[in-house]
Amino acid sequence: MRRVRRLVPAAVAALALIAVPSGWAQSGGMPAPNFDDPCPALYPGDDAPRERVARWMARAAADRGMPHELPVMAAIAESGLRNLKGDSYSGFFGMHESLNAGDYSGFPRNPDLQVRWFLDTAALVRQRRVASGRADPAKDQAAYGSWIADVERPAPENRSGYQPHLSEARTLIAGKCAPPHSDDTLPPRLEVRIAARQRPLATGGIVIRVRCPDHDCLIGAAATIGTRTLHVAASEPALRGYTTLTARLPRAARRDLRAGRAVRARVTAIAADSSANLTARRRLVTLGR
Repeated sequence: MRRVRRLVPAAVAALALIAVPSGWAQSGGMPAPNFDDPCPALYPGDDAPRERVARWMARAAADRGMPHELPVMAAIAESGLRNLKGDSYSGFFGMHESLNAGDYSGFPRNPDLQVRWFLDTAALVRQRRVASGRADPAKDQAAYGSWIADVERPAPENRSGYQPHLSEARTLIAGKCAPPHSDDTLPPRLEVRIAARQRPLATGGIVIRVRCPDHDCLIGAAATIGTRTLHVAASEPALRGYTTLTARLPRAARRDLRAGRAVRARVTAIAADSSANLTARRRLVTLGR
């Protein structure tokens, strides 16, 4: 026993000399928050200054290729940029309790899951818009508010409540975070069949057949007749073969066709992936009765 006791102090001294890697906490092996980072990767805590919380969100958005301001604007409007502890709605984004399942289980106690839900949903909204032939909201700061509204889905009278927070979000972030970026820049493959002459009165609209061989995209279409553009809602492609999309005609075009007048449409088929990379195929189509 004496021999063992003499060895214990030496062993303890040796362990004390083992270096702990920089940036790692002393317990649990988890990265310690870096308070010197102006745009933190780790959640800075519920009591952190609003600027640090905003920049934490901004960094998460940039890492997904989305504008810095997007989650910050949403959180300002929904919670005052606070991690609220509610019953039916909670967190920074006013998430409903029904979301506390699956990939977001435990979100009321986990701000990282809250931001992940917001950015996952924002990415899907963006993908659907691009695939249906609408402009990419990430390229127009005036569209940020409506983009957020499609994520949060408030009452119609409250949809305009997000855009006014753009300036405040920018002030909080203060240009401290790296620009948005995405490693996914490869557009999806797209195969299209669009007949050059069609009879939409018989088929219910302009018929567009689309195939996305990689099955990692949403497909949609747009048809322009005169100054009017018709958008076909984005959908997932069929697992096999082509998916049929139908662009319904406006009343004026149907009237012209019934009167025996030919109508021309500029038809665009689109495939968009989750990073909003898109591939488009266009064709001029003559419509008859």
